[in-house]
Amino acid sequence: MPPLGISPKPREGLRLQVFWDSVPPLLALLLVLLLAGCQARLAGLEPRDVRELPQRPSAYLPAATADQPLLTPDQQQERLAQFRARYFAAWQWQAGEQPGLQDEGLFWALDWLQRGTAYGENLRPLAAERCAQLVARTAVADYPSLWRPAISVARCEVRALPTARPLLGDPAQAGSGFPFDLLQHGVLPPATPLRVTHQSPDGSWLLVETALLQGWVPAQQVAWVDEELMAWLVAAPLAVILRDEQSLHDGQGRYRGQVGLATLLPLAPEPEMLLLPLADALGWARLVPVRRPAAAQDFPLPLTAARLAALADSLMGQPYGWGELYGNRDCSALVRDLFVPFGLWLPRNSAAQARAGQVVELKHLDPAQREQALLQHGQPFVTLVHLPGHILLYLGAHQGRAALLHNLWGLRTRDLWGREGRWRVGRSLISSLQPGLEQDGLLLRIGDLRQRVERLTLLLVPPSP
Repeated sequence: MPPLGISPKPREGLRLQVFWDSVPPLLALLLVLLLAGCQARLAGLEPRDVRELPQRPSAYLPAATADQPLLTPDQQQERLAQFRARYFAAWQWQAGEQPGLQDEGLFWALDWLQRGTAYGENLRPLAAERCAQLVARTAVADYPSLWRPAISVARCEVRALPTARPLLGDPAQAGSGFPFDLLQHGVLPPATPLRVTHQSPDGSWLLVETALLQGWVPAQQVAWVDEELMAWLVAAPLAVILRDEQSLHDGQGRYRGQVGLATLLPLAPEPEMLLLPLADALGWARLVPVRRPAAAQDFPLPLTAARLAALADSLMGQPYGWGELYGNRDCSALVRDLFVPFGLWLPRNSAAQARAGQVVELKHLDPAQREQALLQHGQPFVTLVHLPGHILLYLGAHQGRAALLHNLWGLRTRDLWGREGRWRVGRSLISSLQPGLEQDGLLLRIGDLRQRVERLTLLLVPPSP
C-alpha cells in the first residue's frame, strides 16, 4: 500500500514559514545543507524497530497456546464452506451479479486517463495517441461482449486496462511514480475459477471477474471450462501450496509451471500427484497431473498460531510489491496469503479486509489509547490493524508495546518547508506503531502511525470469558 505517515498540523507550517522568512541567507544555506544531510542519512538507515524487535513472527508465539487450534472443527468447516463458495462464485453468477459492477467500477481507469494525470514508463505524461489506443482497446461501449466460465492456467497479473505497460502517478510527488503501477490490481494464481465478461477488439485481452479481483489479463493465460469440468472441480478436494517459487513437474519430469504460497490445486486420483489446468490447442482447459511438491498440504490446514507464524517466517524481508508486482506482495496481499491455507477468506484490499471480522473502532481515542486498546482487545496472530491505505497483523505485546507484521513501502517525512518525502523501507518487517520515530526532529518530521490507526478487526470471535 502507499507510504504512510503523519503531516504536521497547518499551524505548524505557518510558524515554520514565519521562522524561515526571518532566517539570514547564510543560515538558510546551512539549514538547506543540514536538511539534505538528514534525507541522505535516512536513505542508509533502518528504522530502530527493525534492529531491536525480533524479525521472526515465531518469536512472538505464546508458548503455552501456540499449538492450540484457534477454531473448533465445526467452525473450521463453516469457514471452509464460506471460502469455497467465494472461490468458485464466478462459475455460479447470473448476469449482473459480479462484484465489479458494484464497487468503483470495472472501467475507472478510463476516467483517470481522461483527466490527463497518468504518466508512462518514461516518467512523462501519457501521450494523447497512446491514451486513445487504450480507450479503443477497452471497447467499453460493447461491454459485456462475453459471458463464459474459465480458469487461469498461469499466474495472472490483473490489470485495470488491457496493457502490460505501466501507468504511474506524477513521479515528482512523494509516494507516486515507480513502483506504483496504478493499473495493477493484483494477481490470480493458476487454477483460479473465472468469469470472462468482455474482450479487447482483437481478442488478445480478456476482462475476467472473480469474487476477489476483476480486470484484464492476456488471453493466453485463460482456458475455457465446460459444465462437467466445473462440477468436478467444485467438488474436488484441494491442496494448498505453503511456499513461494515451487516448480511443478509432470510424471515424466517435464516442467509445467511455478506456483507460490496460497495457490490451490485439486488432488489427483494418483497418490502424491496434483492436477494443474493447462490450455489445449482449442483453448479448453485440461488437467495435467504434476508431482506434489513437499510444500503442498491438504487444504485447509488446522489454524494455530504456530502454523501461521511458520508461514509468516518464510516471507520476512520479502521486497514490497505494489499489487503483487514482480512476484512480491503489498500489505494486503501479505495478510490475505497468510490466511488462505487455513480456509479463511479475506478480500484483496486493506479497506475491505478491515471489515472482514468483528470491528473495534478506535478513531475516538487519542494515539496512546489506541495502542492500549490493541494490547487489551487484540488477539495475537488473528487481529488486523487498519489505517487509511494500510493493514497490519498484530503479533502480540513485546516489552509492553504492540508488535505488528506488515509489508511497508515507506514512512512519510516532512521537511521545514512542509515538503513531503519518503523514508523507504520497502519490505515485510515487524515493527511497533512508531517505526522510525527516533529520527523525528525539527528539521525532519516522522509520523506516528498511532495517530492514523482507525480500527481493529478481530478475525475470529473472541472466546467467552
